[in-house]
Amino acid sequence: MIARRAARHGTPLDPLPELEIARRARHGSRVRLGARGRPPRLCLAPDLLDLAPADRAWTIAHELTHVLRRQEGTRQELARGLLTTAGLLAVLAVSAVLAAGYLVLSGSARHVGLPFAIGVASVAGMWLVFLSLLRREETETDAAAAEVFGEVLTVAGVERLRRIEGLLTRHLPTFLRSHPPAAARRQAGLTARGLTGGEPSPRF
Repeated sequence: MIARRAARHGTPLDPLPELEIARRARHGSRVRLGARGRPPRLCLAPDLLDLAPADRAWTIAHELTHVLRRQEGTRQELARGLLTTAGLLAVLAVSAVLAAGYLVLSGSARHVGLPFAIGVASVAGMWLVFLSLLRREETETDAAAAEVFGEVLTVAGVERLRRIEGLLTRHLPTFLRSHPPAAARRQAGLTARGLTGGEPSPRF
């Protein structure tokens, strides 16, 4: 049924993902893309059947959309610019460390502060770039899941994600999170379907 939806949209799942259930309850639903040419593995959380049908459908659709984006090459297109930036920052960080080491060895340790600061700033920038990449991938996947499968994160699903994130993560600034705020993820799906915030998500 899921494969038929993707095929009707003109984006068939090829190869079809292999389905498995996570052995531990603390493991959430996720997809393992693996090497190209090999079937991806869709690993579903053990508590998935305890969710409301709409939230269960969104979870499955979201993970399958990661597979579709990999097959279409959308993930690589999205990542190229950010990965290039991260690579440049990594080079800068290594250069700063080498420069600091040279200054220490040459007896100019009092001047080591500047390259050290540049190195720390470069590492921090590189981390923020990777966080930005993860957030953009999740947002784009939510929108594509709504377009391909017709599934949008529900209001109850938003609250569930907030509980999973916990108190600390909920209050972290957006640029320090690995995922977008749950409400923004729901809005990405609603926008992709041209719906308002009050429209329900269809179910499998």
